[in-house]
Formats: sequence, structure tokens, C-alpha cells
Amino acid sequence: MEQLPEIIVIDNVLHTLYTTPLRPWLRAQASPPQFDVRAPTCERGYVCRWMIRDEILWLTGLYAWRDGESVGVRELFEDRREVDANWFSGPLVVEPASSEIGDGARFGITTILVEAGRVVGRLGDESK
Repeated sequence: MEQLPEIIVIDNVLHTLYTTPLRPWLRAQASPPQFDVRAPTCERGYVCRWMIRDEILWLTGLYAWRDGESVGVRELFEDRREVDANWFSGPLVVEPASSEIGDGARFGITTILVEAGRVVGRLGDESK
């Protein structure tokens, strides 16, 4: 079953993100939090909101449940509202926003290359 994607804001535009940058951080924890699976379309038990600001990847929202209680960024990251995702290195696979796809436009996926939370390159998006 197709899973609910993450979301990311780039240049003040909301995009769909088909990468889960929180996963490496969760795996690195001595006791990774276990989130409640509340829907078959989100087996990981959470959805994150991300932002690229000044070429840095930020975690700006977390929507999850644990033991029946709502969990957000503050619960995982010592009361911080947003977190520089310096644990993440790899590709971010981003779908263009619907507002960026005009009539007859070719649909294209952008891959944003990230190293230790910093954007180091982009593939498939010649406009950036």
C-alpha cells in the first residue's frame, strides 16, 4: 500500500517529499521512540514537515502519536520548535508543487542532495 509522504517547503512553496529524513535519527537513538500506527497508509507512524532555508534542511513539524498521546518536534528534541537536520545525508526526492505544473508541462521529480543537513546539489531541476 502506498504510504503517506512527508512534506517540505522550498522557497515558500509546499512540495511532496518521498524521502524520510527523520529515519536515520530515529535509528541512531539508544531507545528509538515507537509511534502508534494509526492508519495503514502511514506504517511508520509519523509524518514530518521539512523546510529548506538558507540551503539547510530543517525539521519544522512532526505529527505522530505515542501511547495515545500527540508527539511533536518539542517532545523529541528538548522543547525545540525546529531542528537543523544535521544527521541527514542523502537524496531528498521532491515532487513539484501543483502550482508549478502548468497545462502541458512535463512532470519532473527533483532530487536535492544533502550532506550533514546542508544542500550540496540538485538534480532534475534546471530552474534552481
